[in-house]
Amino acid sequence: MSVAVREARPSDLGAALPLWRALHAEHEALDARYRMAEDAAARWASDFREWTRSVSSRVWLAVDAVAPVGLLTAHLYEPAPTFQPSLFVHVDDLYVAPPHRGTGLGTRLLDQARDWARAEQAEYLQVGVLAANTAARAFWARQGGAEFSVTMRLGESDIGAAA
Repeated sequence: MSVAVREARPSDLGAALPLWRALHAEHEALDARYRMAEDAAARWASDFREWTRSVSSRVWLAVDAVAPVGLLTAHLYEPAPTFQPSLFVHVDDLYVAPPHRGTGLGTRLLDQARDWARAEQAEYLQVGVLAANTAARAFWARQGGAEFSVTMRLGESDIGAAA
């Protein structure tokens, strides 16, 4: 089955939102500490509309003959002022529906972000990956990604419960 990768339009929200929900449902299933806010989908939907019109954000969809089966959102950023100035692309969401995994579709979506990063003269592309998501970590490693920063979390039992 042929899958086309294209830039999303504001009218694609209804098709893109289920992919975003599926991504975060998978993350929540991988780690109980990963919890989305009650209004997260509404906030993302509002952001999606802005991103599809923005010069500093991009959204791509992978669409088969029936429906979207992949999603990538990316944004241009500069680091905090305490760091050397450099433009970079941050990938917020990358999701491929399970039946389409292992087909190269994630790489095709990422290639769109790479092309955009080059066109914008970004110095690098980065992504945050849930530590428990071993498949995603392996995907990013195959793409040439290497750990740069690791976030450590202390839970309530480690910091002491509030009195």
